[in-house]
Formats: sequence, structure tokens, C-alpha cells
Amino acid sequence: MGVIGGYHHVHIVSPDPEAVARWLGEFLGGEVTGREEPRGARNVIVRIGEAALSIRTPRPSDKIIETEGARPFGLDHICFLVDDLKAMVERMRARGVEIPEEIFAHSGGSDAAFVVGPENVLFELIQKK
Repeated sequence: MGVIGGYHHVHIVSPDPEAVARWLGEFLGGEVTGREEPRGARNVIVRIGEAALSIRTPRPSDKIIETEGARPFGLDHICFLVDDLKAMVERMRARGVEIPEEIFAHSGGSDAAFVVGPENVLFELIQKK
């Protein structure tokens, strides 16, 4: 008994899921594949490559806290493989995306960079060599 395959999906909580979905589309090539309202929250489902992200509004039972940019304990970042890291980072920088860690040599000979997305979600972008 155990996990079958990879992860199923990741949720991002946002007061404006549509704006997050637009950002994911503009910068990561995300495509909205569904909209639903399960258990009292609006949810936008975005496919990025083979990954699924669900962006939902807070539920009445959620205890959302503002971190004012501070990094909370828990999930650190979401990582995607990309085909042209340098061009992607340059385009993001030109459009005002925060890049806390510029392109660096990642373990295994790949290059990587970190960018900050909506709701202060940290994304790692990796290009295999």
C-alpha cells in the first residue's frame, strides 16, 4: 500500500484565483482546464506542463495569516523544468517579477533560478543541460 505515481495537485490560496491563473499563463505557459466551487471556495485549475495547480479562494474555515513577505514553515517552493531558463528569467525581470535568486548551477549540472509568483509563492525553474 502506498503512493501511486507522482503528486496529484497542489493548491494555492488566493483572494483572486483568476489573477493568479493569468500570471501562471503569462509566465509559465499555464492553461486553465477547469473552474469549480467545491466546499465553499472558488477554484481555478491550471495545467502547467504535466503538473496541475489549483488556485482557490479561502474557505470560511481557513485560518489565513499574513506573513508580510516572511517565509513561513511548510512547503518551500514549486519547481518546474523549463526549456529556455535565461530567456524566461529575462522576460520575467523585464515585466517586474521578483527574482530572489538569479541563475545558478544546480546539482546534477542543471541551471536554476527562483522567482516569486502571486501570493508570495516561490517557484524554482530548472533547465537541464
